Amino acid sequence: MKCSERDTEPLRIQDSPARDDLRKTMERAEKKQNEYHLEQDLYRTLANSSQVGVYILQDRTFQFVNPHIAEYAGYREEEMVGMESLSLIHPDDRRLARKNAIRMLKGQRFSPYEFRIITRDGRIKWIMETSTPIYYKGKRAVLGNSMNITGQKEARNRLEELEALESSILDAIPHAVVGLHNRRFIFANNAVQTVFGWFPEELIGRSVRLIYCSDEDCDKIARLFYDNLEKHRTYSTEFLCRHKDGHDLICMMRASRIGERLTEGRIVVTYEDITERKQAEKELEASREQMRNLSIHLQSVREEERARIAREIHDELGQSLTAFKMDLSWLAKRMAQDEQLHGKIKAMSGLVDQTIESVHRISTDLRPGLLDDLGLVAAMEWQAKDFSSRSGIACEADLYAEEVPLEKDLATAIFRIFQETLTNVARHAGATKIFVRLEAKDGQVILEVTDNGRGISRKQINDPKSFGIMGMRERALLWGGNVQVTGSRYKGTTVTVSIPMKSRGEE
Repeated sequence: MKCSERDTEPLRIQDSPARDDLRKTMERAEKKQNEYHLEQDLYRTLANSSQVGVYILQDRTFQFVNPHIAEYAGYREEEMVGMESLSLIHPDDRRLARKNAIRMLKGQRFSPYEFRIITRDGRIKWIMETSTPIYYKGKRAVLGNSMNITGQKEARNRLEELEALESSILDAIPHAVVGLHNRRFIFANNAVQTVFGWFPEELIGRSVRLIYCSDEDCDKIARLFYDNLEKHRTYSTEFLCRHKDGHDLICMMRASRIGERLTEGRIVVTYEDITERKQAEKELEASREQMRNLSIHLQSVREEERARIAREIHDELGQSLTAFKMDLSWLAKRMAQDEQLHGKIKAMSGLVDQTIESVHRISTDLRPGLLDDLGLVAAMEWQAKDFSSRSGIACEADLYAEEVPLEKDLATAIFRIFQETLTNVARHAGATKIFVRLEAKDGQVILEVTDNGRGISRKQINDPKSFGIMGMRERALLWGGNVQVTGSRYKGTTVTVSIPMKSRGEE
């Protein structure tokens, strides 16, 4: 059956509105699809150009991630799309991270929040993140911006650990430790309360003048510190300080500049309260001085007693023996005819001569008369000659202290040290020659005795049973002097005695 054109035209008219609606619907759908593509392209462009991690969430799953977030999570971008976001977060941090994100999306939080993630290879990283509500593909979504702060977090943790360690070290130090900037406290440890009576928080920001006795003292110690710390890294001194309750205390102060240069006046100072120690040292020195005075007095009494005994031996025994010898001489003349009796008297006379010589030697050993009559140099010259004649050891003496006036007791002490040195040489050195030098130099009397013997060892010098050396040192110490003993194997020994020429009254 054929239809004419006229018969079909009403049908086309009827179909026209439906076709228009369909076309419009398709145009709207195409436009919307284009908008989605444009939106996605826009987010992708913005995300890829960002220097931080960017992602989009819908229904708690990743719809889009940029390369940065994929990189520090350890996944590829396509692997993360469709992954649940909470699966990346450390189990211990999930609840708080979700809570912070919801608060930020509701406008109740404005600062970024931090949490840990577990990467694909099992490492833990710290993330700092912000969340923003958006529409994506026509539905509500979340735009996240995140940053890997693992390095900063670890550095911050190390810094906190270091600060805690520094704080522990400061608190473990028993001395007060303070930091100063332009003479004001910037930090203080707990020991400032023990030393000065101030709590650390009471000092921060205040002037260091609080712990000194006066403005003048504060200025003086500041000049000492800053002038010396300009040239040296550290400086220490003792100085009078003041406690919070007003009493004074002596402190050992050690200062060090902060940094290589003292450009900002920043220094660290430690204060050690040495008041009790200084008092103990003062009392100990006073006690030692008393002991020295007592020892010198006892030495003087001993020398006087020896001189008295020497005089009595010389005078009493000497006179008696001389009279006895004269009587024997008289008797020998009367018994000249009796040869036997005359020989006996002659032998007795010889024995008396030997006894007289022994008396003279004993009295001289007790107290050489030359020391009292002619002085130290003459006594030492006699002693050197006498030693050489007795021991067979050559003794060369250069004595240059004749014009130096010495106290009688000091001269005696030097002479006795010289005697003890010669005795040690004769007993232990195996020497064949001795050189003696006595001189006055730089306010000191210096006695030096050198031998060419086998040489003393360090062990022998430090032997607590070396009473000869100990006695010499004790005698010198009583007069503020010292004795040094040095030796080389088979090259001899040198004893050097140095004693101040000041009298004890001048000291």
